[in-house]
Amino acid sequence: MAERKHEGRVAGAGMLWPASCCFGALIAALVVAIHRTGAMVLAAGLAAWKPFAGACFAGLLVFGGGLVLFYAREGFDRSSGCRRRRQVIGGIGALIAVAGWLVPLPMFAGGAAAGFGASLLLLAWLDWFARRTMAERFFCTGLAFATAAVASALLFYVPTSLVSVVVAVLVALTWVGLLLPASEGVAGAIAQPEGEGLSPKERLKSFAAGTWRPLIGAFITIFVFGFTWDTDLMSIALNYGASLAFEKVIGMALGAALFAGLSRFARKGGDAQRVLFNTVLPLMVLVFVIRPYFLDVPTGALVLSVFGVLREAGFALFLGAAWIAVSDAARESDVSTGFSAGVLLAGFGACGLAGLGITYVLGPIVSYMGAILFTFYIVIIAIVNAPIVDGAVAKAPADAPKDDLEAVIARRCEALSDAWALTPREREVMALLTRGHSYPYIAKELVVSENTVRTHVRNVYRKAKIGSREELIALIHQDAGA
Repeated sequence: MAERKHEGRVAGAGMLWPASCCFGALIAALVVAIHRTGAMVLAAGLAAWKPFAGACFAGLLVFGGGLVLFYAREGFDRSSGCRRRRQVIGGIGALIAVAGWLVPLPMFAGGAAAGFGASLLLLAWLDWFARRTMAERFFCTGLAFATAAVASALLFYVPTSLVSVVVAVLVALTWVGLLLPASEGVAGAIAQPEGEGLSPKERLKSFAAGTWRPLIGAFITIFVFGFTWDTDLMSIALNYGASLAFEKVIGMALGAALFAGLSRFARKGGDAQRVLFNTVLPLMVLVFVIRPYFLDVPTGALVLSVFGVLREAGFALFLGAAWIAVSDAARESDVSTGFSAGVLLAGFGACGLAGLGITYVLGPIVSYMGAILFTFYIVIIAIVNAPIVDGAVAKAPADAPKDDLEAVIARRCEALSDAWALTPREREVMALLTRGHSYPYIAKELVVSENTVRTHVRNVYRKAKIGSREELIALIHQDAGA
């Protein structure tokens, strides 16, 4: 019990915070290299630096696409490695990224090297995040964005001649974080299911069920980031220089604060993912939908700055949410972190390139593309109206009294448990799962680790021949109508 209490706190925070800050150094380095207010971008000018940014996205796309193809061919189930392999991958990535940023290469070559190296580092860090508890993921993501915000603010005042040196230091710190003892953390290695695991198709279905909402939102934000990168081509008046850099810093700080609050909520057994995906992110969507209509109205610098801060906060929240969801799904669905990282990186690279290039095709009207895409996104979410895997809730049929909900769920779970020959512990896990409880809550209730809960859940899915909680709940409803 004492061990469980120790695991339930971000007691690992004492070990995790240095590593989280090092991960934040990677975010800061990427901001310096590809954000339109990054120190390198401002020093060279948007037009001169655009080939570097485009090639950087191309590096993400090529590396991510390669990972997807490789792990799809392997059935998604090859392990992405241990701590030592993460350190080696991260070290190679750091060297390539530094070469792309510091070696006097042509813009396209430098950007491609920076994107490829950053991809290797992100692959290593995603494997690190996949071995954390949910509360730790939110804590680490929040602290990383806070670190990136501070570093971005300081870098804006660093002399241009020293920016390259600072970037090299940031990339070195990123790799150092993978060398720290916290790299294994309290969660330890990813638990493997007992006996035969899910089939490749079931793994992919489970992965998609838990990630498609935040991934699509994150891909749209990267697309918006791409076509708003060079606003000179769009003939749109925006804040420039220090003002826009200030919006970026405050936006990341707001995102960090929200992730920190959700980390505390998760430590108390709450379903932080559900709150983030079903409440916070839909509110941020409204910012992206409404903001373009203010660009043609003389609203003043204050209103533009407020929308700018909220927009940057939206970027941080959507990207952080996708990062957390993918690292969690890699563990829950038994899909390798290599495949998960490939989906994330390929999507970011493709959407970034599409955003950078579409302005040449559509011109200023592209400013409304984000609003249109996010409108479709929120409509689809409303139509589907089903929480993510960790947030699904079983509902009673329309003719069942509220007081009988517990009895109805219990009877159906018992019948299905008998049909699937579940063990006593698997029956307990399934009963709590169908009531909408999160993994941390189930682990606390049964006095086991979160990894053990995930193992039992995977065994239930395997025996039921399903891939997600949503399918489990659908079977319960189907059983009710039989």
